[in-house]
Amino acid sequence: DVFSNENMESYREHVLDHMKELWINWRSDLLRYNVKNKNISLQVAYNQKPPNGLDKNDWRWLIKEVYSTDKFKKVSARNSTNRLHYQKELAHRTGSKPFRQVIWKDLGANKGIKPDLVNVFYTTRKKDNSLPNAETTQKYDEIREILEKDLSLPHVEVAQRVFKSKSRDRVVGFGGGIKLKDIKGPQPSREELEVELNTTKKQNQVLESRVEALQAENNDLKGRVGSVEAQMKRFEDMMINQLNVNLSSSG
Repeated sequence: DVFSNENMESYREHVLDHMKELWINWRSDLLRYNVKNKNISLQVAYNQKPPNGLDKNDWRWLIKEVYSTDKFKKVSARNSTNRLHYQKELAHRTGSKPFRQVIWKDLGANKGIKPDLVNVFYTTRKKDNSLPNAETTQKYDEIREILEKDLSLPHVEVAQRVFKSKSRDRVVGFGGGIKLKDIKGPQPSREELEVELNTTKKQNQVLESRVEALQAENNDLKGRVGSVEAQMKRFEDMMINQLNVNLSSSG
């Protein structure tokens, strides 16, 4: 009964994404605990006994077809660099306990209570009954200040303002399983953004051309108006001179 749902197909993509994430995390853990933490090379690991519960052929396939590829090494190096830039002071303190479990059980979502980002951030970062350092306290205060000014502001917007994350994948403060697309819908790819940017540039060029043409027309019009005003001034001076001549003659 738990898995009975007439709309089960609508969960297909979400489930597959979750399975893919579990697979990536699992193979990364295998590499970390069985190669990197032991300070051995992939070649040495290839010839050694595989990790517990893993078939020898599967372990060798992972080393040869995944860990040894240029793509995997490039992604690993990039992720390592990204982790170095992350403020460890702001790391959550729930361990392997998912944020969703914290929200559901500890913050009362199972009783119909909808916790805000302030409570989620505090609960997942606190040590005993207080925040552990100045950096975490500062971010906590920033979240509170933003929400106090505008309670209707979506929590994902608050998180992006406070943490200034440029990543279109994870959302700080929502746990490892929540992605930006889960909250705000599918995000445009880099290629789509580049196409949109190029289109905008072309539109701006067209608008700039129109503005330049209008400025040229305006300058031309000003020149014509100036010429007409000069002619009117000469005509007026001529009429005044003629009037003075006539008055002198009459006198």
